[in-house]
Amino acid sequence: MVAYKAAQTARFLKHPESQFRAFLLYGPDAGLVSDRGAALAQKLVSTSEPEAEVIRLDERDLAQEPDRLAIEARTLSMFAGTKVVQVRGGSGLETALAELIDTPMEAHLIVEAGNLRPSSKLRKLFEAARQAVTLPCYSDAARDLGPLIDEELAKTGVAIATDAKADLVALLGSDMALARSEIAKLALYAGKDRTIEAADVEAVVGDSSDVALDALAEAVADGAAERVLNQFDRLAAAGTGAQAGLTALGRYFGRLHRVVISLEAGGNAKSAIAGLRPPPSFKQRDALTRQASRWNRMALQTAIDAIQNTTAQTRRRPELERALTERALLMICQMSR
Repeated sequence: MVAYKAAQTARFLKHPESQFRAFLLYGPDAGLVSDRGAALAQKLVSTSEPEAEVIRLDERDLAQEPDRLAIEARTLSMFAGTKVVQVRGGSGLETALAELIDTPMEAHLIVEAGNLRPSSKLRKLFEAARQAVTLPCYSDAARDLGPLIDEELAKTGVAIATDAKADLVALLGSDMALARSEIAKLALYAGKDRTIEAADVEAVVGDSSDVALDALAEAVADGAAERVLNQFDRLAAAGTGAQAGLTALGRYFGRLHRVVISLEAGGNAKSAIAGLRPPPSFKQRDALTRQASRWNRMALQTAIDAIQNTTAQTRRRPELERALTERALLMICQMSR
């Protein structure tokens, strides 16, 4: 029986253990589960040589072809090194998995589900299987640093604007000691009887390369081709590699994907964006709200696939890294229209 705690899931996704062939990700935030499922699939693809093939199935696919899951999991890929089969949970999935979960599989199997109780048949199935692991996905409450910021600034008599506080929360990590140090440095920079503004946060705590990478991703999601090329050139001139741009783009589109999933499920943009971890900056919240109305879930998944494929291509052909990345940026930019 292998069942990780929520706090261990993020660490596991960075280094998935090779003895596992089946992974169950579950939790109340569908966007977070989807995001982590995509991250796990990308990790498995990147460690496969040759590159793995990703097969995505949902409840409708399994209803039309009940044997499809077993066939995909047990057969070799015709053109790739292995297969990664992603399944979004649905009714009747336990029956299909019961006959498969503890048998030899050629593919890696990723199952994404909702918030499962300990008594859930699906959880019990994975927990009992030798080659399976359960990975709960819950937002990290430790990253809500608002109270810590208020507490530390109250000691210095320095106030902070609402948008500046949102930016600061987005930039601080979960290391409390380091966070306190950064807040103290910011208070010292601002001086007494001053209100900390967003520009102060960016100057003291913000990483200029991260800000530039986020600006590139926002331009792509906006479909602003000229802005994309200008920002890409600036990053290159500053010595920031194309791989960093692709990583930032994948992270940004993953967050936008979670917002759109919530919207299509009947939620609203404000609450979906507020639930992102780490929280987006004040400016980024406006951009995500705007872009969520331009994109749908299917288009975003296509964009994320393109980012992953381009990342793999640039690793195989580093001499073409810039050209391949620029092509992907413009292609995704065109999709937003």
